[in-house]
Amino acid sequence: MNVFEKKTHKVWVKTMLPQCGINEKNISAALPWSGLTWACIRILQLYAKVFDQDINKFNPKKTCKNCRCSKDGHEVQAEHGARSRLGLAGHEDGLNARSLGYTFVPPGLTTAKQVDQYYSTLPSEEVPKLGSKGETIRSQRIVKQLPKQDLSLSACKFVEQEYATSYEDFVSGRNQVALDVGVAKSAPPNSVCKSCDRPWSAQQIVVSAPRLGQMVWHPGCFKCSECDDLLVDLAYCVYNDKLFCERHYAEKMKPRCAGCDEVRIFFCNS
Repeated sequence: MNVFEKKTHKVWVKTMLPQCGINEKNISAALPWSGLTWACIRILQLYAKVFDQDINKFNPKKTCKNCRCSKDGHEVQAEHGARSRLGLAGHEDGLNARSLGYTFVPPGLTTAKQVDQYYSTLPSEEVPKLGSKGETIRSQRIVKQLPKQDLSLSACKFVEQEYATSYEDFVSGRNQVALDVGVAKSAPPNSVCKSCDRPWSAQQIVVSAPRLGQMVWHPGCFKCSECDDLLVDLAYCVYNDKLFCERHYAEKMKPRCAGCDEVRIFFCNS
């Protein structure tokens, strides 16, 4: 390429290709993927959609600066679980999860035998035993299913002040009508699982969702209707009489930015 061609090429690139909005004065440099053009980001979005990939896995800010692994494994080390993350009061049942060898005990269970019975119905990798793969999966799901930016305005970086009230209204409305924590209990007589319609044996431990009345589920069926993952620490939201994790409930209400992972409050529901 000669000098003239190089100059022509530079002019063409500058005038014809989408310029990087991240470098504009009105765009925060803290946004993910700084240096990419909006066209590049759009390509990533399309790739993720076509190949069913999590677009946030391409985001370098999702990795730990020290060990380069996913931040999902670090964020909840000092937390007590979903209830703490949601700001809910703890349940007083006299059981200490760690003394039983677990990181979480379902609310409603009052004996070690019931806890073991509950977890015996789940695949081994889903059981949050101390030091196990299940403990890691639980920690990752707390981060994934209960994103902090959906729970507190202080965790949001890109909600403008003029939309702060709308954000608080969204959180308040969700907490009042949709968000809750399931309760484990013995199966009621003559009942079947809401998800699989299968009955259970007498005294089998099941899960109820108080916002859905008398409906009950097998522990392994208490899942998000969108991602099909077990609802971490039995935390759920209700939408159209279905169970969702908080992340996917929020996305039923508002679109989520693929870059910063925050719900876009300034969009209306319609």
